[in-house]
Amino acid sequence: MMTIYDQIKTVMQERKDPLISPAELKDELYDRFGTNPKSVIISDYCYNLYNKGIAFDRHLFERINRATYKYLGENYPYTGLIFQRPRGSEDDQIVGEWQQGKKTINTDLEDGAISTEQMKKLFEEYSRILNYEINVLGCQPTEVRHLLGRLGEFYCAIYKNGHLAKEVNQHGFDVWKGQTRISVKTTAQTKDFITINSKTFDQFDYLFVLQYINDEFHILYDGPKEPILKIARVYKDKYEVSLSGLKRLVE
Repeated sequence: MMTIYDQIKTVMQERKDPLISPAELKDELYDRFGTNPKSVIISDYCYNLYNKGIAFDRHLFERINRATYKYLGENYPYTGLIFQRPRGSEDDQIVGEWQQGKKTINTDLEDGAISTEQMKKLFEEYSRILNYEINVLGCQPTEVRHLLGRLGEFYCAIYKNGHLAKEVNQHGFDVWKGQTRISVKTTAQTKDFITINSKTFDQFDYLFVLQYINDEFHILYDGPKEPILKIARVYKDKYEVSLSGLKRLVE
């Protein structure tokens, strides 16, 4: 009698479309083998999803989202992060990673940090989305600030050989290297200014400012925060720092 794992391989190897939902897979296994749908747990066979208590040694799929899985097959040279959702939590946490088919769980990740290899992969993926938004859908760079902001954080972490903060805007900084906390600002403006929250100014050490122009990132400032106070103007609880002033700081 075939195991569920072997049944899944048989069905997926005969499909042209590698994408499938758990409901579709359960239906196909039931129709072909009479397999009880409750016995089919597709998430147990994912490269990028770790279920505690389940042997993490049989991998066939990449989870795209809750309703969509992509069949990759056995021994795929997968590169990507491994996620786990703790019991009672609504959020995934990173517990490991794959690099070209070699997996690491916890031990080589520094306190949940993402490796440079993974950040480069994420930078490429986000860049493709940004390109689609701007060059296909016709969005202006200033309309996709969230994407630019995330790309700026990846860029900085890769450039500085650092790590992303474990939480968004964690304690006022975005990237850390050793004991140095770095606040990252990314703008698509060609003039005007960036803003810095004066209430969190004491919670980072360095400022890293990127400008996105003509599909390229340019470093406007990479240095300690103190010189910023010399050129900033105060508006309510914000420091407003002109782009022209940043350029003069590094000239």
